[in-house]
Amino acid sequence: MKNYLNEINQAFPIRRKTNEKEKFIEYVKNEFGSDRVNVETLEKSHNNIIIGDITRSRVVFTAHYDTPAASLVPNMMFPANKVSGMLVNLLYPIALALISLLVGFLLAGALGLGDTEAILIYFVLFYCSYFLSTRLISNKNNANDNTSGVATVMTIAGSAESEKIAFILFDNEEKGLLGSKAFNKKYSDILKDKLVVNFDCVGNGDQLIFVYKENVPNLPEYNLLCKSLIPSGNFDIHHLPFKKCIGNSDYKNFLNGVGVMACKSGKFFRFYTDRIHTSKDTVASEENVTFLADRMVNLIEKL
Repeated sequence: MKNYLNEINQAFPIRRKTNEKEKFIEYVKNEFGSDRVNVETLEKSHNNIIIGDITRSRVVFTAHYDTPAASLVPNMMFPANKVSGMLVNLLYPIALALISLLVGFLLAGALGLGDTEAILIYFVLFYCSYFLSTRLISNKNNANDNTSGVATVMTIAGSAESEKIAFILFDNEEKGLLGSKAFNKKYSDILKDKLVVNFDCVGNGDQLIFVYKENVPNLPEYNLLCKSLIPSGNFDIHHLPFKKCIGNSDYKNFLNGVGVMACKSGKFFRFYTDRIHTSKDTVASEENVTFLADRMVNLIEKL
């Protein structure tokens, strides 16, 4: 299997601006051939990369190829604990809001302004500081989020070619799952009976989480997927229902979506993923990619 993880990390570490995405798209076309790859622009700005024919496939493997903005604090994920996940990720905006409020009223007082002006200053400080610290600058390291997912999809695509499978690399996940949302809007009738397996942040951690939507256990393809996940001493595999989990990725937009991610386990949290959306997102293991790709090829052979 080709080591796409290192190759993409070195050649296309940032895929956020239009020109950065265009270079990556050309790379994918060169890897798999223009006859196999189709780039579809939806709603004028979402350039999804399609490998294969989704109309004839039984399973669709997906990942988002765009990368995020840099944030001062990591985007922490806790898939098995909704409360902890929401609380931890709310700490930064709440702290920023309180600091902005304090500074706003101190500035207003120093300038002899009233409460209305103080609140206006607060809103300006909060929104400007939040934008500057979470949205303005492209993150330079994106090994786990989501070069690991892209590498997994491309490794599978390079290892198996069948009418029963197709692959999609979604655009603009980091802007609110927009590429996959537009894709499902157009193809929902075609996808209603297909298993959609999405890889996002699968490179850092030995706890492999498969979060499945409500209808997924009824699909024979998912049962085959479960049988294809041959145990390994290096990884623990967990299947979790969507209703009991938290995790924001493209699989949420699909009726038969399955979200795959790699987590660590610790004393305080059963599963967690850290470092993403920061310059510390430098750790992603080729072993994770190879394991997942190998098991998905095993699934393809069973279809």
